Parts: sequence; structure tokens; C-alpha cells
Amino acid sequence: MINRLFIVLAVTCFSILGKGQSYSIAPEVFDFKTVDLWKNDTAFFTILNTGNSPFIFLPIRYNEEVLIVLPKGKIEAGSSGQIKLIYFTQNKGIFKKNFPVYISTSNTPIDLTIKGKIIGFHQDAMLNCPSLVNTKVLNKDETSILVCVQDSMSGKALDGFEMVLKNNFSYQVIEKSVKDRIRFNNLTPNVYDVSVRLAGYEYKNQQIVVSRNSKKFVIKLIQTVDYKDGLIITNTVASDTIIETKITEEVDEEIEKLRQKFNDLYKDKQIIEKDVVVVEESTVDTVLFNTSQSYINLPDFESNGILNKNKYANNNIVFLIDVSSSMDRPEKLPYLKKSVKDMINILRQEDLVTVIIYASTVTVLLQGEPGDNKVVINSVIDQLGAKGLSHGTKGLNIAYANAKKNFINGGNNQIILVSDGLFNSTDFSATDIYKLAKWNAETEKINTSVIGLGKNKEAIDFMKRLSENGSGNFIQIRNETDTATVLINEIMNNSRLY
Repeated sequence: MINRLFIVLAVTCFSILGKGQSYSIAPEVFDFKTVDLWKNDTAFFTILNTGNSPFIFLPIRYNEEVLIVLPKGKIEAGSSGQIKLIYFTQNKGIFKKNFPVYISTSNTPIDLTIKGKIIGFHQDAMLNCPSLVNTKVLNKDETSILVCVQDSMSGKALDGFEMVLKNNFSYQVIEKSVKDRIRFNNLTPNVYDVSVRLAGYEYKNQQIVVSRNSKKFVIKLIQTVDYKDGLIITNTVASDTIIETKITEEVDEEIEKLRQKFNDLYKDKQIIEKDVVVVEESTVDTVLFNTSQSYINLPDFESNGILNKNKYANNNIVFLIDVSSSMDRPEKLPYLKKSVKDMINILRQEDLVTVIIYASTVTVLLQGEPGDNKVVINSVIDQLGAKGLSHGTKGLNIAYANAKKNFINGGNNQIILVSDGLFNSTDFSATDIYKLAKWNAETEKINTSVIGLGKNKEAIDFMKRLSENGSGNFIQIRNETDTATVLINEIMNNSRLY
């Protein structure tokens, strides 16, 4: 009896000294010791439920210094769980930090204490803490991947770049790489965005799908192209690079060389007059003026408001519309709907309308609908909503296929891409897109124009170059006033018969 009483008193005293704790935590302090290259190593704590009833961990507030992964569910009496703590810092030197977590059976926090000394930072170190929203517990499905960076033209390995890999559950930053490849560890299978910046190259954002079978990804960067006085200037000349030369001195020099070669070739030879065709300038001018004047005098529209068939060719219009989540803005999708519906009002039965939308997937909503079915077309436009990613590469290929299917000989066959930014599918390559647009314009006679919404400079540059290669126009909608005229003017300018 005395022994039993002693045990009870001992346990009671221990509980008082331990402030009523019903758990034990080990280690009391996690010591990273001295780290030459800090890489956000994980501190592991084991918590043991020493009480008689189960407990759960309470939600923790976001802290930019730390990512804490807590055990899920209940910790039964006598059972234990593991806590993972990842510390984010940009400071070198000695550190000691306490981070509190709470359980349901105690009003006092459990202090997770870490300490160590940081000498320098590893190139893969994360200097910013990811959001804890929807944070997932790391599990056995974690994998590592290798991301390589290359020049898109030569295939040359590139280093010195800045890279960001992120999604809702992870955010990793590489400030300046020392190699052409970066290894990312402890990734859960998911979709990630990889962004790369490097001086002399265009900014690249690419989406990758990480799985247990995916081990390596290659990001190809395109050299920066400078625009100056209408010229395209680049340091690399390749088959897929368009270069315009407008330097008059060089042109004059080439002409002079040809003239000299001609003089040397036909020196002392008689030129027969019958081989020379003389065109009277006044005759040509009169014919051209009279031909075009007959069209100028025609009205643009019939009495019912549709295009005059004697002045405007038939149209085969394929709308490729970005309905990704970034388009869900008052100044984007609503402006687009109004602009398209205004244009539909002037179309005729002979005009064909195809509507294709793209986000995470590509969908053909209308295929070759006659332009006088305005109720049907407007109903489709009214129902457009914005959600998902921006898989425009596949959308563009499907758009060209539909334009070919409804091709009108002698008519205006035109793709109109409506977007606010870059495509972000894994197969996106700006160079390939430019080549595709140029080939369709020159070979298939299908032009590509772009209606730009938003103000992102990189996106605007991409859309401008796409329209230039597609022999079309880039038109930016900046305000509601633009919506009433931009598409109407675009269609009229491209289908005019003279």
C-alpha cells in the first residue's frame, strides 16, 4: 500500500513539473551542427503520446521561415508520430529557433527547437518558404528530377540562369546556377511550372508533369530577338529565324555588282529591240485606277447591315479563344465576347465561323457554322467561361486543321487567336509556333491574326511575332471602346476584293 502511494505521488509530482504534459518530444533540440552548404535539410522530431487519451495536432499559422509537416489524424495513447520541419533562411552564421505547435489536449505549445551554423548556401537551396495552403504530407511516392537548360538552336548546355519550380505545394528558387542542370529532390508527383531567365535569352515558362517515372526534363531557351526601326536583328542565323534586311547601302552595293556583271557579259553585243517590252506608264495607271474606283464607290454593307458581297470576299474564320483562368478578368473575357458578337452581326450566309476554345484541354464548339446563324454563334460565345491552364499549341494545330477543312478558294481564310499571354503546355516552343504560322501563311494561304488582351510585355512580344510570321495583324484591346471596331475592321481589311 505504501509503495503504491509512493508511485502515485511520484507520477503526480512529475506531471506538475512537466506542466501536465501528456507527451514527450525527442530530440528536445535538433542540431544541424555546422553546414558548409545549406540546402534546407529536414529536422525530424518524434512525439510520443504518454497520456491516456488520443490527441490531434491543431492547425498552424503560416510562417515564411518554416514549413512544418505534422502527423495526420489521431495519435493514440502509447503511439508516436513524426514531425518534419524545414527551415528557410537567407542568413549565414549561428542560429537557434523555436517554432510552436499545439495539440488538442494541451493549452501550452510544444516548442520545436532547431539550431546550427550556416557557412554558405547550396545552389539548390530554397530561400523562400512555400505556401502552407493545401500542404501535403511527404510520402513514399516522393521522387527527384533533373532539369537541364539548353540553347534551342544549337543544343548547347547553358548555365548562369535563374530558375523557379513551383505549384500549390512547392516553391523552389535557384538564384544563379553554376551548372546547366538542377536536381530537385523530395517532389510529390504533380504538375509543376518551371520558369527560367537568362541574359541574352527569352524568358521561358514551361509546365512539366512529375511522376515516379519522369527523371529528366529539358528546357530550351530562344535567343533574344531585338526590334529596331522595323528590323529583326539576331546574333544567330538559322533556318527558323526570320531576318529582314533593309540596309539600303548594302542593297545598292549588290545592285551595282549585278549591273557591272551584266555590262561585262553583254559588252560589244547588240540588243534586239523586239526582246524589250515597253509599258506606257499612263495606260497602266488609268486601268488600275478605273478598276479600283468601281469598288471604292460600292457601299461596305447591304441594307440589312451585312457585308456587301460585291466588295468583300467570303470569309472562313476560325476563332481560337483562350479561356484559361487568367482570362477571367472584367477587361478580358467580357471584352472578347462583345467584340466577337459585334463582328458576327456583319457576316453573311456564305461566311463560315469555327469556334475553338483552349485551356487545359482543346474543344471545338462550332465547326464551319454559316455566318447568318447568328443566334447559334452568339449563344456559344455567351456561354464561354474561364478556367484552367493554357494549352494553346494543340489548339493552334487543331485551328489550322479546321481552317483547311473549310478552305474557301479566293476567299479570306483566317485564324484569329484571342489570348492574354503565352502558351504553357509542355510541348510549347515559340520558335516552332512561328514556323507553323509562317508555313500555313505561305503554303496553305491561311493567315493568322492575334487579338491581344492584357498588358504582359512578354506575352505581347510573343503574340506580335506570331502574327507577323502568320502574315496577319496584331490588335490589342485596351478598353471597351476598342471592342466595337477591332474585329469588324480586321475582317473587312482581309476580305476586301480590291
